[in-house]
Amino acid sequence: MMSADKNIELTLKKLEMTAEDLKALIDLQDKIISGFKPDEQHFILHRTIDDFSNALKSDHMYVFGLYDKDRLVSQSILSLPGDNDRRDLEEFAQEYKNSDLAVFKAVLVDPEYRGIGLMKKMLRIREQVALDHGRKIAITQIAADNPASWVNAIQYGMQIAKVGFDPEDHAEVIYLKKDLQKPTTDISLSHTYRLDLGSDVHRNMPALFNKMIKLSQAGFVGIAWDKENNQILWHKKEEPLAEQIKKRLLTCKSRSA
Repeated sequence: MMSADKNIELTLKKLEMTAEDLKALIDLQDKIISGFKPDEQHFILHRTIDDFSNALKSDHMYVFGLYDKDRLVSQSILSLPGDNDRRDLEEFAQEYKNSDLAVFKAVLVDPEYRGIGLMKKMLRIREQVALDHGRKIAITQIAADNPASWVNAIQYGMQIAKVGFDPEDHAEVIYLKKDLQKPTTDISLSHTYRLDLGSDVHRNMPALFNKMIKLSQAGFVGIAWDKENNQILWHKKEEPLAEQIKKRLLTCKSRSA
C-alpha cells in the first residue's frame, strides 16, 4: 500500500451531478467499507447511488472533496437546510430554526491517505462553509459503537448533547452539536463527571452506552476527551437564570401556602 506524502498538494472541489463525480463518490465509499471487518461495516452509512444523486442535485446540500490530481481522496456532505425544508435529524436540536443549522455528515478519507491531516482539514472546510452561509449551530449523528468518530468530533469542538436511538432504525446513536459563532469557554470542572472508556471501548460499549444515556437524561453534556486517561468529561448543564428564579419563586410560594 502506498504512503501518501504529507506535503502533497490537494485540490478542493465542490462535486456536481455528473457521472464522473457520482462514480468517484461511490468508489471511495466502497473502498473504505471494504477495509472494515464485516461487523464494523455499519460504522458508516452505506449511501446508495440514489442517495448520492439526491445530495448532488439538492439546492441545500454541499458535497465536496479533496483531489490528488484526478483522484478523490476525501469527501464530506454538508446540509444547509432552509426553514421550509425537511431537514435531516429533525428529532434533534428542535429549539433552532433550520436556517441556523448546519448538518454535518461523515467525513470519508481514502485509507491510503490517512495520517496526513485530511480529516482535520475537511472538518475546518465544512465549518467555514457553514459560517460563510450564516449558520450558527453545527449538528451531527454518529453510531454509538463508532467511538473513533465521536471522540474525534469531540476533539474538534463538538459536544455530546443527546444519547439515544435513531427514530428510523432504532440504532444506538450519539448526537453532537457545536456553537460555530462562539469560542469554546473554559468550564469549571467542579461539576464534571469522568467516563472511563476502558482499554477495549468496543467491548465496553453496551455498558458505556447505558451510562451515557443516564448522563444525558440527567442534564450532562459530553464536553471533552481526556486523551491521557481515555476519558470523556461530562459537565452538568446549568439552567438559564430565568428558570432558576422561577423555581425559587415556586418554592417560596409552596412554603408560604
